[in-house]
Amino acid sequence: MMNHAQYRAAVLSDPHDPDPELRAHRDQCTDCAAYTDKLLRFEARLARAMQIDVQRTAEVVSLAGRPRRPAAARWLALAASVVVGAVVFGLTWVVPSRSLAAAVVAHMAGEPDAWQTEAAVAAPDLDAVLKDSKLKLMPDAGPVSYASSCQFRGYVVPHLVVQSGSGPVTVMVLVHESKAKWKQFDEQGYRGVIVPMKGHGALAVLMKDPGADVTTVKRIAANVQQSIVWTR
Repeated sequence: MMNHAQYRAAVLSDPHDPDPELRAHRDQCTDCAAYTDKLLRFEARLARAMQIDVQRTAEVVSLAGRPRRPAAARWLALAASVVVGAVVFGLTWVVPSRSLAAAVVAHMAGEPDAWQTEAAVAAPDLDAVLKDSKLKLMPDAGPVSYASSCQFRGYVVPHLVVQSGSGPVTVMVLVHESKAKWKQFDEQGYRGVIVPMKGHGALAVLMKDPGADVTTVKRIAANVQQSIVWTR
């Protein structure tokens, strides 16, 4: 079944997508239906802002049939850019950018099999995944049963599953992100934390177990963070 994050990612790409699965989710979720309405209203406003009546513009800036003056043409171009820019800026109020936590949870939906692994990843394979992020993971972090180099927000990042005494834990090393302080989240059945790593981005640590409490996740996150050795 499609979740909120998957739905919103799809309609951001195409608000008019006729996919039956999207329609079914929208029919059952009032929040996502309202989200779609906002997108469609924004799209309509943007289309209106970009419809410039060339003939009327020519009548305004021409004087008794004389050619358009360069100064007037530049003024109109500036005015049009301001109008369109104002509408586009309004998108940040209509459609807020997805939070880092929500983006991490949405990424999980694309790799459901990661949670099913139990056998430890071979050390050379783990090192290969971590190499581009300039780090190594000490054995103190716990057995790593899944390691993949994943596309995330335009970058390739390590996506790991660490086996802990409380169950499997997903760890994403986000060296291209920046956070000033710890942030905990509870979204779509995932409980996790975003951990700032000064000079090295952030660490996303989350569990899917409904019985997991945030204290457990924080403890595991701190342990993983202490087990990272930076190679640069």
